Amino acid sequence: MTEVVFLPSGKSVKVMRGTRLLEAARGAGVEVDAPCGGEGSCGRCIVRVASGDYESDSLGILPGTAVDEGYVLACRTAVHDSPLTVDVAEPAGRLGGKFVEDEDGAWLPEGALLPEPQLSDPLARKVVLKVPEPQREDGLSDLDRFCRALQKEARGQSGGEPRQQGAEGEGVDGSQKRETDGKTVDASLRNGGGAGRIEVPLAVVRTLAGVLREDGGTVAVTLVHSSGCDRVVDVVPGGAGCSEVAADVQPGGRSDGCLGVAIDVGTTTVAVQLISLAEGRVAATRVDYNAQISCGLDVISRIQYARMPARQEELRVRVLSTINNLIRKVARSRSVTPESISAAVVAGNTTMMHLLLGVCPEYIRLEPYTPTLHEASWFTADDIGMHINPLSPVFLCPSVGSYVGGDITAGLLCTGFMHDAEQVSLFMDIGTNGELVMGNRDFLIACACSAGPAFEGGGIEQGMRAAAGAIERVEIDPESGAAKTWTIGGAKPVGICGSGMISLLANLLRSGWIDRAGRLDRSRPSPAIRIEGRRGRFQVVSSGESGTGAAITISEADIENIIRAKAAVYSAIGLLLSHAGIGMDELATITIAGGFGRYLDLEDAITIGLIPDLPRSAFSYVGNASLAGASKVLLSGEHRKRLSDLARRITYIELNTAPNYMDGYTSALFLPHTDMRLFPSAQAGASRQGPQLPPHVPEEKA
Repeated sequence: MTEVVFLPSGKSVKVMRGTRLLEAARGAGVEVDAPCGGEGSCGRCIVRVASGDYESDSLGILPGTAVDEGYVLACRTAVHDSPLTVDVAEPAGRLGGKFVEDEDGAWLPEGALLPEPQLSDPLARKVVLKVPEPQREDGLSDLDRFCRALQKEARGQSGGEPRQQGAEGEGVDGSQKRETDGKTVDASLRNGGGAGRIEVPLAVVRTLAGVLREDGGTVAVTLVHSSGCDRVVDVVPGGAGCSEVAADVQPGGRSDGCLGVAIDVGTTTVAVQLISLAEGRVAATRVDYNAQISCGLDVISRIQYARMPARQEELRVRVLSTINNLIRKVARSRSVTPESISAAVVAGNTTMMHLLLGVCPEYIRLEPYTPTLHEASWFTADDIGMHINPLSPVFLCPSVGSYVGGDITAGLLCTGFMHDAEQVSLFMDIGTNGELVMGNRDFLIACACSAGPAFEGGGIEQGMRAAAGAIERVEIDPESGAAKTWTIGGAKPVGICGSGMISLLANLLRSGWIDRAGRLDRSRPSPAIRIEGRRGRFQVVSSGESGTGAAITISEADIENIIRAKAAVYSAIGLLLSHAGIGMDELATITIAGGFGRYLDLEDAITIGLIPDLPRSAFSYVGNASLAGASKVLLSGEHRKRLSDLARRITYIELNTAPNYMDGYTSALFLPHTDMRLFPSAQAGASRQGPQLPPHVPEEKA
């Protein structure tokens, strides 16, 4: 075993010879960013070996001069026999910016009521019972009296009598007989009547003696939905089903205090929204980075990172820690404990759900691209490791394909797809992945494209997500090329987010400072442009004006990343249209979801060819539709059924095997497109605002 010490933290770990420094760092609890998942392709996990022997394959990716000074890639460097001291610089790949509390990622603000449908069959609810005090002569146990009180509550809910339980059960005349099953009680407890069974788990039975004597027998019972409970626990001997589980019993209490959480697990961020289930009201929202980011910026790199069981478990623990930290934050903000939360709905892409459940995601990326599961809706919080009431149901929104997950099916609940419209609509969720659903009441088709992390600030040298201080809008002086910027929150600029990059590219194109291939104009002098060898760099903000004290610039490589990302999205739209046999002009509405869309300027997006050039009235924005849809599922049985129906109707198209996709992608690798007839308003806009769009000049002729 060899000891490796990491500076400046001083953390250390003992590992075997041949262990990669990236693994050693993980073992020591030291963050080293590896956006490519440790595949050695991104060149971002740079560390410096201060002392000790090692074996490295970093030369060729890092310059020879850097390697001579001890700089290596942690994923390509192995421990040798002697102790090592490794200096870990500030992670270069971490996305900057702070979250705007209760805003970023939230669909509705705190205190807002969720819109239709009206509350109907939420995943959890509370009832207040008066349980009679024990009597020496009746021979009833605490559990017997508790179950009788539940039956009395059922009688009040249904307007009738509970069903006969059998010879040994309580009769409809209320005669005092022992229950046939100390574990369940037959009752009509759902809203609107209808018989059902309630499980009283052992964990609750253990608390009954004290709880029933604490407040004169008045208790608040949390009843949680348990449809599909055969997947959760063996509730009733003999395979009989159940409708609810008594997940918690507390002395006294109020029936309106039932809480649930809607959770959106994104590749980059995780959002948790606390919902009052009795009122359908948003209680709190918190958002944070997914702690998996340092193991890969996109789903493919995380799948690659998870190929070893220990790494797969690490990714599960990381995303769970993010979720549980956010649950603690929303609970603390309302002065409640996480254990008082009684239900959860989780929406996320297929890879994120596999990693959350600890299921191998490897075959998602390998042909024929088959995930382990699409729909496994019902688990308990204890099954998953979520820090709420351990008996709480956790409903996972179903996916439809390897790269179209429950975040998309949940998002459809917030669109016209809910209402079986005749017109053809397009739903777009643009983030690290670009997911698309197109159709109407007759058909639904979906696909996902690998947009990469550029639209969320990843893969851009000074990129950041949409947060305070992010440049979100840019104007370019046509004569000098100088940039004028606006930031989110009006703070000093500290980086540029995806919508800011789109604004910058659109205005550079309109003013003639870049050509249709994204190359900066070298023929005109501008203080904003600097040429470094064969590559150009554009200064967006000077060092004196930035919030970091350093100039904010973008390189032509950054521009290429954005162009590739937009080409992936636009060509995916074209592929769906081709499969449906319709033209672009037959799209009636386009709904844009996701945090990226919040700051997206339609004119800029059309100018660079990200979205179709259609009448602006066709576009609408729904924010974090995944989180909003999860909230609806939490509150409504109707929406849970509708969600499953939508997921089963969608035909999933795998772009990896679609023969025409690459042709469309190549055609879209220009601004806005190789076929300018597809973007008439972009050309007209350039005529109004500046010089005509310059023709593309291939690099070899430049």
